This record gives sequence, C-alpha cells and structure tokens, in this order.
Amino acid sequence: MFFHHVKYFFLILLLVLPGILFSESAIPLSSEIVGKPIWQEVLVLEDKDQSLKEEGITNGSLDSKFQKITSPNLGFSKSTFWIRIQIKNPTENLIRWNLVFDFPLLDEIQIYGSSLPKNLIHTLGDRHPFSVRNLDYRNPAYPLETPAGVSATYYLRVQSESTIPLTLAIWTEREFYDQLNKEQMIFGLFYGILFVMVAYNFFIYIFTYEKSYLFYLFFISSIFFFHLINNGFAFQYLWPNWIFWANYSLPFFICVSCIAGISFTNNYLSLKKHLPKISRLMWIWVGFLFMFSGITFFLSYRTAMVISILLTVPTALIMVFSGTSTYLTNVRPARYYLISWTFFLLGVLMYSLKSLGFLPDNQITRWTIQIGTALQTILLSLGLADRINFLTRSLRENIRELSHAKLKIEESEKRFREIFQGSDEVILMMNENFEVINANRALSKHMGFRLDDLRGKKITEFLYTGRDKKSDYNVMYVNDKLTDLKMTGSIINFKTEFEQKYVKEPKEMYCRLQYIDFDETREILATMSSQFEDTIIQLIESEKIELSMNNYLRNAELVSQKITSQLSKYLSNVEQTEVRSSVREIIINAVEHGNLNISFDEKSKALVEGNYLEFLQKRQEDPSYSQKQVKIEYSFTKEYVAYRISDEGRGFDHKKHMEKSLDEMNEAHIQHGRGILMTKSVFDRIEYNDRGNQVSLIKFLNKD
Repeated sequence: MFFHHVKYFFLILLLVLPGILFSESAIPLSSEIVGKPIWQEVLVLEDKDQSLKEEGITNGSLDSKFQKITSPNLGFSKSTFWIRIQIKNPTENLIRWNLVFDFPLLDEIQIYGSSLPKNLIHTLGDRHPFSVRNLDYRNPAYPLETPAGVSATYYLRVQSESTIPLTLAIWTEREFYDQLNKEQMIFGLFYGILFVMVAYNFFIYIFTYEKSYLFYLFFISSIFFFHLINNGFAFQYLWPNWIFWANYSLPFFICVSCIAGISFTNNYLSLKKHLPKISRLMWIWVGFLFMFSGITFFLSYRTAMVISILLTVPTALIMVFSGTSTYLTNVRPARYYLISWTFFLLGVLMYSLKSLGFLPDNQITRWTIQIGTALQTILLSLGLADRINFLTRSLRENIRELSHAKLKIEESEKRFREIFQGSDEVILMMNENFEVINANRALSKHMGFRLDDLRGKKITEFLYTGRDKKSDYNVMYVNDKLTDLKMTGSIINFKTEFEQKYVKEPKEMYCRLQYIDFDETREILATMSSQFEDTIIQLIESEKIELSMNNYLRNAELVSQKITSQLSKYLSNVEQTEVRSSVREIIINAVEHGNLNISFDEKSKALVEGNYLEFLQKRQEDPSYSQKQVKIEYSFTKEYVAYRISDEGRGFDHKKHMEKSLDEMNEAHIQHGRGILMTKSVFDRIEYNDRGNQVSLIKFLNKD
C-alpha cells in the first residue's frame, strides 16, 4: 500500500515540477520604484531562425518554452529574442511606470500585450528615426500604466546586430524624471570636462604649437564623439534621422580613437627618439587602422563592430608596452602617461569584454569607459602640465646657453667688424663670379672708391688699363690668375695695377685671393696692400718703436698692423696673422679691461641689452678714464721680435688665467683670457709684471 502511494506521488511530481521550475512570478509594482532591474524575473525565448510570429507568442501557446537566464548579457547574436514580463499591481491605486531598456544601441525592440496604452509607439530602436519615440530620452523606453489589483503580461521582441544586454529596468513615472535630471547633471559634468579639455588643449596648441597638444586634442575629440554615440546622445541630438550613420559611427570612431591615441603616444613619449622600432610599428598599425576605418562602412554592422572592438586590444597593448618601455628608460613624461592610460585602457578592456559577452553587464562594467576616461583626462592633463614645466625649465636653460653663445657671437662679430673695417689692407668679399659684395674702409683710403661704387662689379672692371684699351694686358693677366684660382682652389698671389677714383694714375697693389666656404655659399676673399710699403719692409734690418695709444679700439688694428708688417720676411702668412691677432687682442684687453676698467659682467650685460657701444663711449669720455694711455714698446731684429704692452689700469690675476685651458673656459662659458691663451700658443715667452697691467711678448724668428 505504501509503495502504491509513493508511485502516485512521483507521477504528480513529474507533471507539476516543469511548471514550477519554468514559471516566473509576477513582478509587483509599488508607488515608488527606482530603476529596479528585472532581468532575473523575466523569461526569455531564443528564436534562432526568426520563424516565430506574434500570434504564436502572445496567445500563450509557447509560454512553456520561455526560460530564465543566468546572465543579462546575450552577446552578439543573429537570433531574435522574445522576453516575457508578467506584472501585477497589488495596490489600490493606478500606477504609471516606465519600462526602460538601458542600452541605446539596440536596432529594434517591439512590445506586445493586451493592456498597452492606445497612443503608445510599439517599435523603437536605432533602425527608426529618433523623433518617433515615446519619450525624448536616449534609451528606448515604454511609458505604461497598470490599474489597481490588475495583472498584465507583456512580450518584447528584441533584434540587433550589436551586443544585446538584457538591461531592463522599471521606474515609476516621478522617480524616472527625477533620475533623468540627475543623469543629465552627471553626463553634463562628464562631457563638460571633456569639452573643457578640448578647448584648453586647443588654445594651448595655438599659443605653443606643441604637437603633443594637437594629437591629444584629436584624441579627446574622438573620445568625446565616441561617448556621445555610445550613450545615445549623438542619435538624440546630432543625427536623429540619419539611420545609416547612427549605426556605423560607433565602429568608425572606435578606430579613430585608436589612431589618435597611438599618434599622441608616439609624439608625447618621443618614441622616434627613444624607441624607433616601436615608433615604426605604431605607424604601420595606424595605417592599418586608417584603412579599416574606411572599410567599416562596407561591412555588416555586426562584423564592423566586432572587429573594431577586437582591434582595441592590440592597440591597448602597444600603448601600454610603449609607456612601460619609455618609463624603464627614465623618460620623464612616461610616468603620468603610464598611470593615466592604465586607468583608461583598463576601462576600455573591461567594456570590450562586456560587449563581447565575457563579463556580465552591471553598473560597473557599463560605466568603465566613462570612469577610465575621466581619470585618464585628469591624470594626463597633469602630465601635460608637467611637460610644460619641464619644457619651460629646459627652455630657460637653453636661453641661458643661447645668451652665452649670443655673447660669443656678438663679440666675435664685433671684433671681426673692427678688424675688417680697421684693417689698413683693402679687403674685398666677392661671389664666385668675382663680383664685389662687400669691402672695408681701406678701399677709400687707397683707391678713393666707396663700396657702392664697386658693388656688383667684377674685379677686372676696375683694373688700370691705360689709354690703349685694345692692348689690355693687365686684364688678361688677372683673368689668367682668376682661372687658376677656379681650377686649383689654392691661394693665388699676384701684383697688378688698379684704377683710382680721383687720380688718373695706376695704383700698384699686391693681391691675395682665396676661397672661403660657408654653410651654403662659397665666397672669395681678396686682400690688397700697397707695394711701396712692401718694398720698404724688405729694407728694414732692425727696428725699435715706442707708441702711446688712446682708448679707441679702432686703433688696435692699425697699431698691430704697423708693428707686425715687417715679419713677412721671416714668417709665413699664417704665422704673421697669428702674431698680429695676438698683439691686437692684448691691446684691446689693455683698453677695455685695463684703462676703461670694464669687467666681463658689465660688458656681458651691455651686450645683452644691446647698448655696448653707448656704454663704451661713456667710459671713453669719462674723465676718470679718458686721459689714460696704452703704451706699446716694440723691438725687431733678425733673431726675434719683442713687444711690451702696458696700461694704466688696476691689473688682474694673470696667474689664474695663465693656468686655464681653452676646454675649461668653453665649458664654463668664460670669455676672459682667450687672448692670453692665443698669445701663449703663438709667442715663445710671455711674462706679466706682478700687478698684471704690463705684459712682455717675445717670439724668436730664427730658431735654427
């Protein structure tokens, strides 16, 4: 008898158990519901071949095939999903509530049921214009109402080429609009941050033209549009009736964001300099992404979306790897970059895994990109600000170095001009066609011409030809010498006669021509001196002179030229020039730092401020210095040449400067003592008195 009852019990259990297991309880409504998720309380039926019709679903004949789901993320699927929702109103009042599908990218959602409002739009989704929606809201929403004590069953038909998260939520009407206001504030803050960063980086780029800000501007802009599309605002406000672009804009901007992110990374981390191989790999990947961004419009939306999401994974790995590599090589900007992009890429990765169905859809995975973007924007902005500070400090250091270099260049140029213009020899600068482009003042002294008289003329055009123009041997002779210079490139020396502007007699000059190579041009230097002076020099066996010179720098060249001219009998042109330059430097130092008591700091400051000539003139006219003289004693024999140069200054620590090397002075940007170092390399003996305001120089001419 017992076994008989047990048999009936199991038979009843087998008949009732399927209904218990696969039935869902009705979702109770209340007067206040705040976004209640209902995916665990609904039943789902997958229609893989789209063969089920509305009538077969709504008449209840297939209710037994509906099942509960273990995850709200249905992933990418070609199937059509039917969702069965059972609602009851246990209260004594009519309840108006909204059924919201919290995902704006679904293609099509249709609702069926016997108690739907008459004016309700049944079909929603981004396959249809935004203007036909029930509510002006970024997500699909159905405003429904349920009378007191009534139960109702609704069926949703969902079909989409995008991922399908079953993010269904119920809101009572008042709570929905309260939440809508809060949501607008949160999104307003988020998009406000992005917009401010776009504007900020735009103006920073305008003022600095730093490419990192331009690339970051492109990246933030692409992310800005990506979020507008992904959150449904782009379809709501920007292109509500452009169905095709509303669908394909998302995979397109995913690719654009990857392109902009890689470009920014490459520039911001200076990968071309620090990691050239990774830089080349990045540009190859950018080319591939650029090509795919155009192909997306010719693929199905599902294919374009899946591939674009998958492409973010290697893009993220490349950027993280490059940031890590540059950080390990102690590249300063990599610190902020690595931290900020780690947050952002972690958010992208989690969102991608959620979209592909590997992670559940919840409040955390749904907002990971927004959270990551906000953190990335803030941290990377700090990194860019730190980059500005670093560049500013580097710029200050470079400016200081350039100031020192400028002082060197200006002083060199000034001394060159003094030498060039103060030389008693005629100096011409010509182009490769032997046309005059510059000349010193000695041209007027020796020949009466000014630079404007000869500029653009060839050197053969102002040779002396005499009365018989047809027998121009002089011109032929000089042309032959010019041809030799062109062919050999070696220094050419010759004697010839030149015209004079105011005297109709020839001026015999000793000429020396040589090529001078500059960075992009080649010019010809011509020096010309009087033959009368050369002849006198050849007759001098010994000479002793005492000179007193005022404090005008132009006289330094004239004096040094005078007291070194006779050395041509014993020294080469290079050696003679070295002696002349050394003597001139010592005389200039005696004037500036001796008699006029000008320190290096004072001179540097005046040069930086651009008023050195006025500063020098004031010292020269100052009664405290104007009467001081530079005394030069000069002695010349066959065996040696000796100079003694004295000034009336306070002297200086000559021992300190005699011990310094040129490399040490270059490293310290020191200008003092260069004349002394040059003099040490030219003369055989150099001796200062204890005070340091008198120096004796001796060079032996016959060392055999």
